[in-house]
Amino acid sequence: MTERQVDLLFDARHIRQSGIGTYIAMLLPELEQVFVERDLSLAVLAAAHAVPQLRDGTTVVTEAAPASMYSLGEQRVWDRVLREMRPRGFWVPHYPFPLAALRPRNRRTRLFVTVHDTMHIRRREISGQSAARRAYARTMFTLDARKAQTVFTPSRATAADLKRISPGAHVVVTPIPVDEEWFQPVDPSLSPVRAPYILYVGNAKWHKNLPLLLSAYGDVAGEVPHKLVIAGSGEALRGGDERMPALAAELGDRVEVMGRLYFTVLRALVAGADLLVMPSLHEGAGLPPIEAMASHTAVIASDIPALRETCGDGAEYFDPRDRGALAELLRRLCHAEDARAKLAARGWAHVTARQSGLSLRPAAEVVAEEVEAPR
Repeated sequence: MTERQVDLLFDARHIRQSGIGTYIAMLLPELEQVFVERDLSLAVLAAAHAVPQLRDGTTVVTEAAPASMYSLGEQRVWDRVLREMRPRGFWVPHYPFPLAALRPRNRRTRLFVTVHDTMHIRRREISGQSAARRAYARTMFTLDARKAQTVFTPSRATAADLKRISPGAHVVVTPIPVDEEWFQPVDPSLSPVRAPYILYVGNAKWHKNLPLLLSAYGDVAGEVPHKLVIAGSGEALRGGDERMPALAAELGDRVEVMGRLYFTVLRALVAGADLLVMPSLHEGAGLPPIEAMASHTAVIASDIPALRETCGDGAEYFDPRDRGALAELLRRLCHAEDARAKLAARGWAHVTARQSGLSLRPAAEVVAEEVEAPR
């Protein structure tokens, strides 16, 4: 702990989570570089078991005890570090609002928040959230919009959602690039599954809409040689959408479910798939499809605003509520190698064009400018 006031405290406790962890890992180097260039001081709040690699000049603050996202423990961690450090700025890279920022002693601290999506306020059949949890999320989003100096979002779709909640929010859209490692050559022998297979990568929460994928795959399983592989969920298959285990069990060994994988193994699995399917009912941006495109894998995705924005003309789309439409798309592409190759080529062209010049440095620059400005 340092007694010198720092210019920015950034919360990196969730760096090992998928999605938000990718965002944190890609943002930190940009943040450190911008703050060095401007001679500003940076402190990073980290979980004791997941301290990121940082420059020597970056201060590391660890939470006294593990605190999960959305919990009272998390609010206590924020209260403690704000009380002890009194930073000029505090950046929380997920939507729960740090209530300690409302205390009189912290009102001079400029708050920055990243809202990745607004899934938590969607009706239960999309979010899987109770009315109480949805009310909590709406309260947090409203506080973010009204009290934060700047709210960052990864897509225009999420920015529009947030503006509908609170029209006065100061929102800056900063799309997330694909990690450059996804563009590197892959060792196909590292894939844990033998081709051919259709792949889903992500968790098994309600909004991911995996029952639709399993049902549509079940409709064509007798006609195609492909397995369906669900990767990256692991425990979430049992702790997310409660409809999932029974649906997967009905398909027996035609469906393979695996938990989190080493990055090199995941890359090989993605590169070896004939198709990656993203069936979500709601997303903030959607990284797995463009990571698949960078791996020369054909992508089909649900026709929702965030995925249209992220995937552009690099994917084929289907109505995420139309089981028959997805089944027909699977049937057609599993039997058409040329069509898959053309779709993969479209994806590669899209993701390489999207990647050109894209970084999270602009977000870091916005924050640096605002903590430098006189209060």
